[in-house]
Amino acid sequence: MLDKFAEELREQREKSGITIQQIAAKTRIDKKFLEAIDQGNFSFLPELYVKAFIKEYAKVIGLDEEETIKKFLIAREGKDYNEVLEQEKLEKEKLKEIKKQETIQPRQTVKPSPVKSYYDDSLNKNEQSDSDRDKMKLLYAAIAGSAIFIIVLLYIFVFNKTDEIIVEETPIEEIVSNNSQRFEEETTNELTTPVWTDSLVLEIFSSETTWVNIFPDNAQPVEFILYPNSARKLSAQNSIAATIGNSGGVSLKLNNNPIEFSGRSKTVRHFRIDKSGKLEYLNTPPKSGQKNDREH
Repeated sequence: MLDKFAEELREQREKSGITIQQIAAKTRIDKKFLEAIDQGNFSFLPELYVKAFIKEYAKVIGLDEEETIKKFLIAREGKDYNEVLEQEKLEKEKLKEIKKQETIQPRQTVKPSPVKSYYDDSLNKNEQSDSDRDKMKLLYAAIAGSAIFIIVLLYIFVFNKTDEIIVEETPIEEIVSNNSQRFEEETTNELTTPVWTDSLVLEIFSSETTWVNIFPDNAQPVEFILYPNSARKLSAQNSIAATIGNSGGVSLKLNNNPIEFSGRSKTVRHFRIDKSGKLEYLNTPPKSGQKNDREH
């Protein structure tokens, strides 16, 4: 099914009169990755990376990006995406028709039955008596409530004097906001030199299209794609962990000093840099709040 999917992409591209080179120029995606998509080879990089490239490819040749990704995911499971999408369309139309029928059908109105009324003097007297008793109960309840209120006030102001100082608690939202990890990032082809307040400032330079996943101080990850001849600067207080998809296409600087980083083209690499500037390679991808095993 992936071959069929790739064939449809290729046919649409040729029908639009667009070449692989033109797509590469518009999207800044490496030509060899676009050729792999054109040939039905979708295993050249991690899935997230591939989906991003397919979206850009579809956009340039005039296809709906979200529908194209949906077809790719269905084809990856070995299913005929045309049949699946057609079935979904039929189910939506059927549901729409049911709602339409419910709207058209008139609502049945129920006529209220006539209420028979009569006057009974004895019943009226009983009701009056019950009303008087209810008023007395309310009066007694009000008196009791007032007495309790007075007792509570006496206890607070007379019997419960204390020199204890009451400290207003800071809302939890404010504490979380004040103690959240700072994370600054800058994406530009012409790098500037801002003033950084954090201990670690990592610059990633990319000579090829590269997927990056960064964990500053073991916090939530920041994921992005670097295109050829671009860079990104990130900062943290104590440590930076990262996963780089195309590790052979990047070089690193820590606090404006180059650091030695070994990677290979089309190979994923995991690493961590601590406050001392030491770089350690990891066996597994880093996760938020978790320390990973080092390579031996």
